[in-house]
Amino acid sequence: GNLNSEETHRILNAALLPMLEENIDTVVLGCTHYPFVIPLIQQIVGDKVRVIDPAPAVAKQVRRVMEAHAMKNGSDEQSRVRFYTSSNPQELKSVLPMLLGESGEVHQASWSDDLHVN
Repeated sequence: GNLNSEETHRILNAALLPMLEENIDTVVLGCTHYPFVIPLIQQIVGDKVRVIDPAPAVAKQVRRVMEAHAMKNGSDEQSRVRFYTSSNPQELKSVLPMLLGESGEVHQASWSDDLHVN
């Protein structure tokens, strides 16, 4: 939840400055929490470096797969958002309002042999 802290700046600078020294022109985000710091990433890399967030494309693909397997919730009032995390559910629950402006059920997710186990 410390999106603009000194530690966040330090972590991003340590990761991005060596890449900038190699004259990168694009940064592709590869983790679910990076989109929350896109403004800081863009500030560090500048206007000449493109920052690509693949999350919208991943969300569209998840929707297609869910629809193909008849797993998609309806759009009625019974539908609700559930959040899953491989980390501590209570930690995610505490930062959801700040990160997404909403709250909801948060469940522990674990993976076994490429299958979701809850």
